[in-house]
Amino acid sequence: MMDELEYNNLVYNAKFSFQPIIGDTYHLYRDKNGQPFLSIISPDQCNFDFVGSFYLNSEHIWKRTDQEDDKTQQLQ
Repeated sequence: MMDELEYNNLVYNAKFSFQPIIGDTYHLYRDKNGQPFLSIISPDQCNFDFVGSFYLNSEHIWKRTDQEDDKTQQLQ
């Protein structure tokens, strides 16, 4: 639960110049100065410093989506 709160704060404090759409997935990166920014560009399409992938749910809470893949890979 604390991870979720920290990630939610991190994404809400990140720079972005678009209106996020509920249910869509976005990708969080860090710029050259270490500042977080949100993008629609996926990690396999760029060389930015990737932090994680998130979607905005109907309660306006950012949920991390790429951790589920990590957990699945660790179990295999």
